[in-house]
Amino acid sequence: MAKSSKELITELQRNKGFMGTCPSCLKEFQLAKAALFAINDTPPEAALAAIQGIRESIRERKDELSRAKARMTKRAQTTAQAVNLGKIVEKIVPSFASFEYAPGDCRALFEPIDYLIFSGLSARRRVDSIHFVDVKSGSARLAAKQRGIKDVVESGAVKFKLTERRD
Repeated sequence: MAKSSKELITELQRNKGFMGTCPSCLKEFQLAKAALFAINDTPPEAALAAIQGIRESIRERKDELSRAKARMTKRAQTTAQAVNLGKIVEKIVPSFASFEYAPGDCRALFEPIDYLIFSGLSARRRVDSIHFVDVKSGSARLAAKQRGIKDVVESGAVKFKLTERRD
């Protein structure tokens, strides 16, 4: 003979040997300690309070995610603007009065470094020194490739080679 929902719930709450597993944390618990109810019945206050708490937690999490998304979008926009401004500045910096090299001595590469400077070339038609120059603004730092170039130059591992063309 089939038991009614109420009889089954009464039996599960009375017998402390029946166990359940929490779907969230996967921990076992006694069904006797749970707020059990039949699907067609009005849930007990404990279940209603738990449901309300979960809904509030979801609402708070959604609000938090919306705020985080807005911050990330703003940060990405600010970063993009800074990068774009930096790329513009690095192209026109030789024309600034504060740039320490003569514009005529500058040869633009822009990648992986911005300029090779042939000091003295434009004024004396003689190169006194060669400088590898990368223009940075704000908190920008050298990229890995640029640090590698800096290390090679500073170690003195720079050479000049003349290659003859043979046709």
